[in-house]
Amino acid sequence: MKTEPRGIVKLTIDLGYLLVFGLKLQLLWLWFTIRGFVVLGFFPALASCAKLLIRRLTRTDDWHDRFAGSDERFAPLYQEFRNFYQASFWEFNGISYLGAILMALLLVDFAVNRSFLHSTWLQYGLIVLLAMTLIYWLYILTIYARYQLTFWQYFRQAWIISIAKFSNTLAIALGIVLITALIVLFPVLSIIALIPLYLTPLIWFSYRSCLFVEAFISQQDVTNLD
Repeated sequence: MKTEPRGIVKLTIDLGYLLVFGLKLQLLWLWFTIRGFVVLGFFPALASCAKLLIRRLTRTDDWHDRFAGSDERFAPLYQEFRNFYQASFWEFNGISYLGAILMALLLVDFAVNRSFLHSTWLQYGLIVLLAMTLIYWLYILTIYARYQLTFWQYFRQAWIISIAKFSNTLAIALGIVLITALIVLFPVLSIIALIPLYLTPLIWFSYRSCLFVEAFISQQDVTNLD
C-alpha cells in the first residue's frame, strides 16, 4: 500500500512543484517578451503570467494537479500562455503604456516643481497622484485577468478595488518587500522564478480584494431585491 507523503516531506514536494511551475512561467515570460521585441512584448507577457497564476491560485483541487498535473506540462502551458498573450497583446499594451505615460508625466511635474516652482501644495498633490498610480499598477494585472471590461473601465475598476479593502494593498506591499528579502538571501531564485515570485503576493491579495467587492455588490443586489 502506497503511503502518501506528509508533513515536511509533503511541503518540500509541493514547494518543488511550485518552483518548477515558476520556472516554466519565467521562461515563457522571457520568450514572449523577446517575441514582442521587449517594448511590445513585456506587458502582454506579464499579463499572461498573471492570468495563468490566478487560474491556478484560485482553483480548489489538489496542489499537485494545479501545478504539476497533465495540463501543467510545458506544451499545454505554452499554448495557454500564447492564447492569452495574443488575445491581450494590443489592448494590454495600450492600458499599460497609458499608465506608464501618466506616471512619467507625474514624475516630470514632480521634478519641475521641486527644482523651480517650490509649491508645497502641488508637491503633496503630485505625491498623492503618484501613490494612486503605483497602487493602480498593483491591481491592473489581476483586474485584467479576472474581468472582461471595456478599455477605460479597467482603469476605474483598478482604482475602486484598490481602495475597497486597503489592508490588502498594504499586504501586497509587505509581500513585495518579503519577496525582495528572499531573493537577496537566495539570489538563484531571481534566475528560477523572479517574475512569478513577485506576481504571487500581488495576484493573491488583489484577488481577495476583488472577491470582497464582488461579495459587497452581491449583498447590495440581494438587499435591493428584498
